[in-house]
Amino acid sequence: MASCLNGSPRLFYSVGEVSEMFGISNKSVYRLLDRGLLKSSNALRHKRISRASIDEFIAKTTGCGR
Repeated sequence: MASCLNGSPRLFYSVGEVSEMFGISNKSVYRLLDRGLLKSSNALRHKRISRASIDEFIAKTTGCGR
């Protein structure tokens, strides 16, 4: 199955990956999740943030996509 995903865009990211993308701390990502500005799912006890949620957050906070 992993070979089917090669070259495909990733659908989910960890809190650490999102913090690196945004240039903020992990704690700040958790705050965004707590405030409902980012949405996550719990997979195997770890929060995973969807690419769609990231894109939606960027659109809302930057005014892009209006």
